[in-house]
Parts: sequence; C-alpha cells; structure tokens
Amino acid sequence: MSRKEKIQRAATRTAAQARETASRERKRSGRSTQASGSNPHRHCSVCWAPIPLEAEPPICDKEDCESTHKKREGSRKRLTIMLYLFPAIAILLALLSGF
Repeated sequence: MSRKEKIQRAATRTAAQARETASRERKRSGRSTQASGSNPHRHCSVCWAPIPLEAEPPICDKEDCESTHKKREGSRKRLTIMLYLFPAIAILLALLSGF
C-alpha cells in the first residue's frame, strides 16, 4: 500500500467519523429559541441587558446607558472625521511641497 493510499484512507475514515459525530450532536441538541423559552432579542450595547429587536439606538432605558452611548457616538464620529481629514491634509501638504 502506497503512502498516498494510506493518507487517502485515513482522510476518508476521519471524514466519516466527523459526519457521525455531527449527526449525533444535531440529534442530541435539538434546542431552538422556542424550546429554550427565550424570545428573540438583542442586548444593550452598554450594559448588555436584553432589549427588544426594534430598539434603536441599541440601548436600554437607563439614563447612564443613554449618556454613555451619546459619548461613544460623539467619539466615533470625531474619529471618523480625523481618519479622513488627516490623510487629506498630509496629501495636500505633499502636493504643495512638490511645487
């Protein structure tokens, strides 16, 4: 038996074992969201409390979460502006120094 045949046989055996294990796991853990008793939801991006799927922005009703979310949004917007502005300034300076 050649080395190639040994490797091919081992790969086939491993694939069969993986399929068997996967099918056993699927049968064993047939849980769904209805079976677990939890309704579909998302989590507050600050405190991770469960909130409805439709909540926009994705925060709960606490004032602390609201203020933290506003601070994070402001910081994110500033960072986005800086990421576009600073390279634009550098390119402009490089073009002006070339003349």
